[in-house]
Amino acid sequence: MVSTLEEKKIANQLSPPEPGLTSGELIARAVALRDALREEQAAAEERGTYSPEMHAAFERAGFYRTLQPRRYGGYEFGVPIFAQMVMEVARGCPGSAWCLCLASGHSLNVAQLFGERAQAEAFGPDGHFAAAARAIPSGTATRADGGWRVEGTWDYCSGVPYSTHVMVGVRIVEEGAPPQAAVALVPRDQWTMLDNWGGFIGMRASGSNSVQMQGAWIPDHFLVREDFFAPNISQGTEGARLHGNPMYAGGTLGFFQTEISSIIVGLGYAALDEYESIVTVRKAFGPNAALQSQTPDYQRPYGIALGKLEAARHAVLGAAQEYMDLARLAMEGKRTYLRSDDMRLQAGMQQAAQLSFEAVDMLYRAAATSASAKNGTRMQRYFRDISMARTNPGLQFELKAADLAKQLFAEHAQSQAGSKQ
Repeated sequence: MVSTLEEKKIANQLSPPEPGLTSGELIARAVALRDALREEQAAAEERGTYSPEMHAAFERAGFYRTLQPRRYGGYEFGVPIFAQMVMEVARGCPGSAWCLCLASGHSLNVAQLFGERAQAEAFGPDGHFAAAARAIPSGTATRADGGWRVEGTWDYCSGVPYSTHVMVGVRIVEEGAPPQAAVALVPRDQWTMLDNWGGFIGMRASGSNSVQMQGAWIPDHFLVREDFFAPNISQGTEGARLHGNPMYAGGTLGFFQTEISSIIVGLGYAALDEYESIVTVRKAFGPNAALQSQTPDYQRPYGIALGKLEAARHAVLGAAQEYMDLARLAMEGKRTYLRSDDMRLQAGMQQAAQLSFEAVDMLYRAAATSASAKNGTRMQRYFRDISMARTNPGLQFELKAADLAKQLFAEHAQSQAGSKQ
């Protein structure tokens, strides 16, 4: 019988499947799956997500555990490593990467926001965990039987086909009080995945089905009273205190944008690879024509696109590292992690995605019509995928720009007012 809190903590700890796995080995495994992911693109689109066999390969590779706390069976590698892994998977299949990323990445948010009891139960006896997330509060939570009754329907829950849980924004409904924002962590047996993903121009393999809850029940510790988009981290976080890792001390927007922009950058490299495969076998127009790869008119788009993608890759990885650095300073009490920090990181990575948009558009136009626009070609799929991605709210940098400036100006004014007192 467990008699002390410390013994309980020890009992709840797990070891990752491969305790000696390095981050370099994790990235190499993502690279090694590239050809298999490419071959499965069409089938993944038809299915709406990657195959059970690919899911098992992702499990064996350790991808789901990249950000998961080590004490609960994860590798706790850090956000830059996660971003690199996602880019490499997206280079093989962007839709599959979207599904994997948005199921595996939210172990960070669980570890950040929820208490020890919730984490121990969620990460479970074997440490396998995956959770789609939808921050928009599309449902309600009401008190019931010592916990919470959750009702609602959340659309675009990317990654849900292989999720063990979902994290959703809810509105707490309590008598005599205004609605309050909260985040609910809901196990799979309490929700239904709707068969409604399809009919879109791209990202068809992303598993972005809706989730419906009717009479779902979760214990009290599976709900936190926080705004998912902007949790209050000014006094530290549960995860930073429990795990001692600044990765779990940062904001939400900076990390959410890392997920999306990493996929988009990987998509850009996938298009670059496909362009190379086209121009190295096709000849330019005209008598005695050389291969397109030996012709300046086809070399130029490749070089420009590569430059844009290199800038985008460095921007995302740099922002991912800054996320870690800012969170570390906040954890050490040296600097507050500001709302504007999160928004600034998001803005920079939105521009990185924009560079990838430009690169894919250039490569699509430069490739021959039969190689880029015909149904079944990879280049057409990449163009469709990025066209779909451009509609994602997290990539609408024009809409977010004024919010960033407003936040920065308000913080500057507040700082100046404080310095005068």
